[in-house]
Amino acid sequence: MKMTAQESRYSAPGNKCFPTRLIRTFLAEDSPMLMVLLARIVSKDERVFIVGSAVDGLKAVGHAPALHPDLVITDLHMPGLDGAAVTRRLKQLPNPPIVFVVTGDDTPEALGRCLAAGADTFLVKTGNLVPRLRSAIQEFFPGDPEPNDLEPKHDRETLTTVA
Repeated sequence: MKMTAQESRYSAPGNKCFPTRLIRTFLAEDSPMLMVLLARIVSKDERVFIVGSAVDGLKAVGHAPALHPDLVITDLHMPGLDGAAVTRRLKQLPNPPIVFVVTGDDTPEALGRCLAAGADTFLVKTGNLVPRLRSAIQEFFPGDPEPNDLEPKHDRETLTTVA
């Protein structure tokens, strides 16, 4: 059963009795390939609705607040502002989003900077990123996504990349 984003805001697929809440998600990643990969990973959760994206930190802090994301997934090393600075600025908002920093930098210094900035989760880009990212979403946004839907709902996403 295909649903539009508007329909899915109010009820889970096949269930018109109980409302489901979308997880408004903003992505900040300077690599186009990794941006697409992150979008595919998170979109496998039926509740995720990608509201926008940016390819550098300055554009992320400039555009994300107006889109009111529940979740921001940011790379650590980006042009403009790095992910720690993006996190720090977003956490100063009146209703700050949950922020996941996803990076290839597994040094203790990187972890410390991100956690000090207010990151809710620090994930290293390794072979097991997919289950760890899904687990983190489930931890911060408990719910019951449709378990047998393995393909992202591209007709539900609105991915606006700020170049």
